[in-house]
Amino acid sequence: MPTLRDNFGSARRALTAALHRREAQKSLIAFAELTHPDYRPSWHHRLLASKLEDIAAGRCKRLMVSMPPRNGKSELATVRFAPWLFTQRSRLSVALATYSAEFADEMGRKARSVLELPVYRDLWPSARLAEDSRAVAHWETASGCHYYAVGVGGPLTGRGADVLVVDDPHKNLEEARSKVVRDGVFDWYTSTAHTRLEKAGAVVIIATRWHQDDLIGRLLQEGGEAWEVLSLPAIAETADEHRAVGEALWPERYSLEALASIKATLGEQQWASLYQQRPAPLEGALFKPDAVTVIEAEPADVKKWVRAWDLGATVRGDPTVGVRMGEWGNKRVVADVVRLQGTPDQVERTIVATADRDGKGCEIHIPQDPGQAGKAQIQYLTSKLAGFNVKSSPETGDKVTRAEPYASQVNVGNVVLVRAPWNRAYLDELRVFPSGAHDDQVDASSRAFAALIKTSSSFMDCDPAKLRRMVRGLGPSSQFPIRGGRGGFSL
Repeated sequence: MPTLRDNFGSARRALTAALHRREAQKSLIAFAELTHPDYRPSWHHRLLASKLEDIAAGRCKRLMVSMPPRNGKSELATVRFAPWLFTQRSRLSVALATYSAEFADEMGRKARSVLELPVYRDLWPSARLAEDSRAVAHWETASGCHYYAVGVGGPLTGRGADVLVVDDPHKNLEEARSKVVRDGVFDWYTSTAHTRLEKAGAVVIIATRWHQDDLIGRLLQEGGEAWEVLSLPAIAETADEHRAVGEALWPERYSLEALASIKATLGEQQWASLYQQRPAPLEGALFKPDAVTVIEAEPADVKKWVRAWDLGATVRGDPTVGVRMGEWGNKRVVADVVRLQGTPDQVERTIVATADRDGKGCEIHIPQDPGQAGKAQIQYLTSKLAGFNVKSSPETGDKVTRAEPYASQVNVGNVVLVRAPWNRAYLDELRVFPSGAHDDQVDASSRAFAALIKTSSSFMDCDPAKLRRMVRGLGPSSQFPIRGGRGGFSL
């Protein structure tokens, strides 16, 4: 016969179970922690969960989430979300689509395994798996909920969906670069997946960005529906309530040092797409780096050398860059690039040491910030570079306008690089400009190029006749884009 203590223990367990059930039904994060005891959510998981909860409550009907690979998006959106939804309502249908049928099966198996957990069966007996539900890609619950998992391009005919989750519709960069594949993904989404939505159905697209014209990019470009967009770069580029500029998304897993190593391996273009969620064209809108030639050694017959600097603002902000460029016949040779993120003292020491290494025959060009502070900075640096030929001028016009003269010569093969470890990063920055995370090497190169054709840092300020003669000396004037309009002129 049960004792009072037994009854009390049973009542306490029942109360605890009821509290767990109530909290887990209310919160996707609480559900994930209950069904995955080792789960340790970070702030971005909680933010993603809140957006998925909005989908469940009907407050949001179209959600796009882009974030770096292996940062926990699939665990919440693909594995836990559907089982959690099935605790809310009966006769609900969820469809998952991902880049391949094989991966869809894997995700379907993982989601189904959540329903097979003892804690799930105990707290939500009505949401248990139906007795005859054994397939990994299509299963249902005792309460009439259905789950479908298909590869992109797979059939959904005859199946409606209250919630459609599209998780990484593109497998890799090779597929994303193929317009045929991108068109196929978009056509499948619009003609097959989207047409299976119930009248009040919701869509969640969660992906790592691969290309400007990937599914997320094209849907935003088409503009047919109003999407809520959550973009989570690996390193913050703007401050918000969660991060300051330069902070990592999930530092417990990927520190800034680890991310720097990943970036060095991937290169600027893939880093911008996969980790910063800013896909840029493989060929930039301005520069065509494939026209650049790499030579093995610095030429001996360079007519004139300049070292142009672009000064960074902070230790963790934009880097300081110094580009050494020379006039070599009708070409320009980039012989050295110095790049650092440092304190003002470190930057000053680097500029002085670089000048000593370049020698007094190399002209030094430094941008001057506006106001008295900019003048004082130039005066101070010039005093530290006593004996060197130092020139300064303010930046005028936008970055793209300043870069156009240099880009015109890059694109016709009139720029060469001396082979060195910095070559890849330099060309990567040119390739994605102006969409890349940094443009400091472009800025410094534009200033160096302008110095070599004996102009100020902005060609817009030059005498038109003089500039026309200089450009014609470099090559076809049709390759040198000069804009008309305010402060400009045409050749």
